[in-house]
Amino acid sequence: MTSSSTNNYAKVLNSLKHRASDLETFTTYAPEQRFITAHVGDENLSFSVADEDGSIFAMALGNDPVILPCDRLSTTLNVKVDLTKYVHRVNWDFYSIDTDSFSSGKQAEICTDESEITELLKGHARKSSVWPGNDEVILWGGKRIDGQLVSVGALVKWRTGQVMFASIATHSDYRGRGLAQELVTEMLTSVAAQGISHVGLGVFALNVSAKRAYEKVGFTLVNEFSSYGLIT
Repeated sequence: MTSSSTNNYAKVLNSLKHRASDLETFTTYAPEQRFITAHVGDENLSFSVADEDGSIFAMALGNDPVILPCDRLSTTLNVKVDLTKYVHRVNWDFYSIDTDSFSSGKQAEICTDESEITELLKGHARKSSVWPGNDEVILWGGKRIDGQLVSVGALVKWRTGQVMFASIATHSDYRGRGLAQELVTEMLTSVAAQGISHVGLGVFALNVSAKRAYEKVGFTLVNEFSSYGLIT
């Protein structure tokens, strides 16, 4: 399958205008100001971006995409990757949702006590990707029981301009009660009121309970990925 190479961001957008999943992945993970290059084929898409630290991140989508030179790589599942050059890190899934059906309903409690949020994350979600004080955070939402913060999540605006959920966590003593599902629903209502029309999230592939909760809220699967790091 042939593909064409381009470093023109607008040309990539035009090539993907009838490929909703690939277009959403590209616009979410490839900021225009850091875009390097892309290979676009009828059934494949590869692109790379320069990170702030000087490293290169690339994605490769489809059955037989080009693997661009990079330090970190994410591919759709079952893409062949040279494991003498890259080590597999984790599998993860990309979901998204429109917020127009959340125009009414209960809005989330907005949490502003950074120490309270940090305490919950440190105690029950140490691997969270976003923490209080991070510049990209739009808001933190939370759920309480008897005044105690037991579930929390962040909405962040990425460098691409896309809005994403991050660091959704529930106190281990209160899991299995649907709190995260309630929180995400309420946070979607909050951002819908702010005029934000679309939100995404990434979740570890093995976190089945979280994925089912998000699907019950109405999130749809955009794509499934494997992530790799360059062996140095």
